[in-house]
Amino acid sequence: MTPIRAAGACTIALTALWLWAPSAHAEPSAQLDRVPVVASSTCAGNVRAEAQVTPVQIDGRLDNGVRVAIHYDAGIYDGSCALTVTADWTNIDTGASGSENITAVSTIDGHYGFIGYANTTFDTGSGTVVVTLSSHPDAEMRITA
Repeated sequence: MTPIRAAGACTIALTALWLWAPSAHAEPSAQLDRVPVVASSTCAGNVRAEAQVTPVQIDGRLDNGVRVAIHYDAGIYDGSCALTVTADWTNIDTGASGSENITAVSTIDGHYGFIGYANTTFDTGSGTVVVTLSSHPDAEMRITA
């Protein structure tokens, strides 16, 4: 068998094994697209969100958690526009749940440019976590911690 034919046979065999192997269901992060929001009578704009698995320290031990962040753009960058979003989470494997408000202020930083970012971290434990945000009705982020 020529080296080219041997390499081709090996490639086909490895590809077949790769296609047949079961895939892992773990999604370590999720995002929600930009949506329009009205933060106050003088501040509108848009917000997007993301969640990702992150380690959290509880009483000297590391456990799984989820960091939830929002990115707010009001088009006004003087610090006068702030958006508060309620983040709710549920670990569907353990039944644990929680909620917290996240507030981002639409400002400009002289070094980095536009900053309208805020985040919080939840101690969710291991399992599948569903995160919903008040800014994104009927949408959810589902990740495996």
